[in-house]
Amino acid sequence: MTAPGPTVQAMIEGRRADTGRRRQRVPAALAQAAKDGSDVSVAAIARRAGVDRTFLYRHRDLLGQIHAQAAEPPTAPGSRGPAVSRASLQADLLAADARTARLAAQVRRLEARLSEVLGEQVWRESGIGGPEDTEQLKARITPSNNR
Repeated sequence: MTAPGPTVQAMIEGRRADTGRRRQRVPAALAQAAKDGSDVSVAAIARRAGVDRTFLYRHRDLLGQIHAQAAEPPTAPGSRGPAVSRASLQADLLAADARTARLAAQVRRLEARLSEVLGEQVWRESGIGGPEDTEQLKARITPSNNR
């Protein structure tokens, strides 16, 4: 293979210099996001650093830094502790969804029981129900089945 010409070499060096400048802007954008407590996502950091998202996906080390910072609970400016993190909000949402499912199941059980009780009450009050001595009849039938 032949060595690239001076024009091609200058283009290669220019491309490397541009990549280096863009790589420097990403950690600066991460630091600024941490400082002001703004959103830390690939899209937000790419916008803030003035790079394309594909640039971040091609540079896995930068992508890893973004994901690591996004996983950490941010500290709110002027506060004594960490602010609410995305992971804690997702955990709260998951817990709320589980509680909602449990409550919905309980409501369905209570509605079914209420329906049974009201049905029995209407059946008795309407006068078309069975005889009042159904318990006595059941008691007579039960022992004969056990013999």
